[in-house]
Amino acid sequence: MKKSAILTILFCAIFTIALYAEWSSDPSINTVVCNLPGEDAIPKVVAGPTGDIYFGYFSSAEGNYNVRLQRYDSAGNPQWAANGILISNHTAMSWLTDWDMTVDQDNYAILTFQDIRNAGNNNIYAYRISPEGTFMWGLDGLELSNSPDFDAAPKVTVTSAGNAVIAWSSEAVSRLQKISPGGTLLWGATGITISGPNTYSWPQPFAVENDNVIVKYYDDSGPAWAPTRHVYAQKYNANGNAVWAQPCAISTAGAITAWTQILPIVPDENYGFFIGWYDDRDSNMNADIYVQHVDSSGTCLFTTNGVIASTNYGNEHYYPKLAYLEGTQLLYVYWNEMDGDQNYRGIYGQKFDMAGTRKWEDAGKMIISLALTDIYPFGAGHTDTDVIVFYTEGLNDDYVKAVALDSDGDFIWTGDVVTMCSISSSKVHPEACALTGSQWIVAWEDERSGRDIYAQNINTDGTLGYIPVAVEPQYSEDAFLLTAIPNPFSTTTTISFNLTTESTENTEIKIYNVKGQLVREFKIQNLKLKINEAVWDGKDEKGKEVKSGVYFCTFQNVEKHAVKKLALLR
Repeated sequence: MKKSAILTILFCAIFTIALYAEWSSDPSINTVVCNLPGEDAIPKVVAGPTGDIYFGYFSSAEGNYNVRLQRYDSAGNPQWAANGILISNHTAMSWLTDWDMTVDQDNYAILTFQDIRNAGNNNIYAYRISPEGTFMWGLDGLELSNSPDFDAAPKVTVTSAGNAVIAWSSEAVSRLQKISPGGTLLWGATGITISGPNTYSWPQPFAVENDNVIVKYYDDSGPAWAPTRHVYAQKYNANGNAVWAQPCAISTAGAITAWTQILPIVPDENYGFFIGWYDDRDSNMNADIYVQHVDSSGTCLFTTNGVIASTNYGNEHYYPKLAYLEGTQLLYVYWNEMDGDQNYRGIYGQKFDMAGTRKWEDAGKMIISLALTDIYPFGAGHTDTDVIVFYTEGLNDDYVKAVALDSDGDFIWTGDVVTMCSISSSKVHPEACALTGSQWIVAWEDERSGRDIYAQNINTDGTLGYIPVAVEPQYSEDAFLLTAIPNPFSTTTTISFNLTTESTENTEIKIYNVKGQLVREFKIQNLKLKINEAVWDGKDEKGKEVKSGVYFCTFQNVEKHAVKKLALLR
């Protein structure tokens, strides 16, 4: 007989429970991710499908901007040695540009950045790191570019087939490369190029259906310091061929500044996306927020060149953050509201229906009133019904705070505003990961003692600190087996389990996505001896096909509990 097992379910795919929790419930005591000597900079934080949290960052402790990586479990316990593992100590520039990181379906971290290891040329590299810290693409990673061109600011996404697609700016063009989990360059040695008569810059890829990706990029003409900047997107299939006959013109109104680079993009439920930006197309010296909805065929569904979020033209509007609630089909956008002189700052928001109609006042709804201090929104998250906005506050971005807002834009947490970090010190490059289970994780550079990387969790109820989940009872694997065939699957999978004794107890089989959200539920009565089955057709409770990705099947009755990881590849 095999050993009896103890299974712990933490939805959002957390399957182990820590003996002690490290996320602090005290906003004055945050988790130190890295405190090496020198400067630790530009943190990235992403949540894996099993609830792990990866932190990537640069460290100058050795006189070079080395790249490092740390992994935490969902409770906030570091899984590797203090300050993480060294990913690359190859020579980097003395000044940093943006980089990127994500996690694939197998919980492997994928990092991409540029350095000058190759004769001083600024080239792009990629690494795939296992949860155990193994370098899957070699100790030196994969070289994605090798030329005298200035290659910079790579961005990465993972497709439904588990392939990584990385895009970056390269002088006057944008380049893309697809990499298999095994490290094969799938689009040739140099990838594919987005080019034309003007400069095509700042690409952002994101995965959609059937191993496809959509890439946003800029079409810039005129001087580099003051370009006429238009926003386009194109879909590419698994072979790297353009899908849309013409690129989608998201905005050709111009008036987007040269330092407006990475735009907020969130997917819809039908493989389209929403995108936001700010520009000064009316030339009144005040920036305005615009949003656009693009469907999977490359058609803009809102007003040409985007719909404006606020008609208060006397104020400035910057840094939009988007959240789309699929269940209600409502888009929310939140931004920095400033007076015309940019002395007073606050946060305002707007709600849009699927026709692009503003549902709050035309000037938007005040969330945080304007004050003579810095207030900077840096992220937005959401549950099924509410939106969470993360921001820094203080003359030097001293504090990290968050608010939860209902569909009317009203506060829902006790005390309205929750302080995640109450230490008065400069905060730089704050970033929040997506909802994982019932928490978000925020990371930032902190100057409370040097410049180090700190992190803090916040739960969906507005509390700080890890909330443990009880361990389930033991059961014998010989008496109970849970399988899914086929797995991965593209249309249907048969979930089977067998018992050595009959049971009249009600049994539930539930399918969850990686956010811990219930997708489908099966109730089975009068369990038979040996094999019992339930067939999942890849649809939710409303009969709508769900997206490709990782899902988790759970079995539960009074005495038994089990979990099975499923991979849906359309």
